[in-house]
Amino acid sequence: MSDIFSTFDLVLLALIGGSPGLVIGAAVGAWRWRRHRIAGLVLGGIACFALCLGGVLVWLLWIN
Repeated sequence: MSDIFSTFDLVLLALIGGSPGLVIGAAVGAWRWRRHRIAGLVLGGIACFALCLGGVLVWLLWIN
């Protein structure tokens, strides 16, 4: 077993770490932007995914 992560492992960890933000952001974006639900879903999901991923990064690098 190697201690070095491959690129696939790092991408998979990023997707797992940001997935709660994706789900919550998509729901809130579709709810808040009622006239354009699909655009709100996509933009909210992307924005909260990035925020959640940033929060995981801060937690891993500075807090943990």
